[in-house]
Amino acid sequence: MFYIKPNYPGRCSHICNGGFFVMDHYRGKGAGLVMGEAFKVLVPAIGYKASVFNLVFENNPASIAIWKRLGFEQIGRVPRAGRLRNSPDKLVDALIFYHNFE
Repeated sequence: MFYIKPNYPGRCSHICNGGFFVMDHYRGKGAGLVMGEAFKVLVPAIGYKASVFNLVFENNPASIAIWKRLGFEQIGRVPRAGRLRNSPDKLVDALIFYHNFE
């Protein structure tokens, strides 16, 4: 499942963000790619001009591969952005991905 919402309020509300969740037994079977493809169709259809993913953690190679495959551009890195369950003793960098739909 996934959601689409404005990434910033007001004057920047033409830029959206999405959140994606793939249940364990669907991982590695293409569910994330299918949702990403649907996201790319829905986003401009509902009026957004661009999308940004603020926190794609560098230890999530599947997510990184999907966004690159779908034409999203890595535009930045947030050092030591989060402490995740699979590495609780280490702060993990996050990547920022962007796509312009115009």
